[in-house]
Amino acid sequence: MGRNIVFAAGAAENELARWLHDSLRERTFARGKEENTWRQRELQAIRATVGFVAKDRRLTVTLRCDRGSVIVHDGAIGTPDITFFAGFDTLTELTTLPLSPVLQLPFTMAWGVFVAKLATSELTIFGLVSHPRLAFRIARLLAPAAARAGTPRGGSH
Repeated sequence: MGRNIVFAAGAAENELARWLHDSLRERTFARGKEENTWRQRELQAIRATVGFVAKDRRLTVTLRCDRGSVIVHDGAIGTPDITFFAGFDTLTELTTLPLSPVLQLPFTMAWGVFVAKLATSELTIFGLVSHPRLAFRIARLLAPAAARAGTPRGGSH
């Protein structure tokens, strides 16, 4: 099993690709972070193709996830299992929405606003109905760590 997040040829010039690469790498493989363990397990559970389209900047990125390894491609590669389709700012908000301290789930007030964007079509996730767990996992991987109130350092999850 590989454990890396890399750019495909030419992808580093794509602003959306750089954002995804840096966000995933920093949250999943940064040294000295306790929450990395569950994020690495989550990433290893994914074997899928995920698309991101920033409609306002005409940027498209494909993530090819294969059991812990991610290749970030510029453009659309193959047929994605799910595709996040929104403006660039809406997509980058995924990295600012904190997870709740209970089970690291996206159930905070900020996530309610994000769900409202789904309802108003400001954000569309193609494939959400057929692959809800994949969309959930990608959102959790991109989200910042939750404040772990009441949990002692090194305590159990």
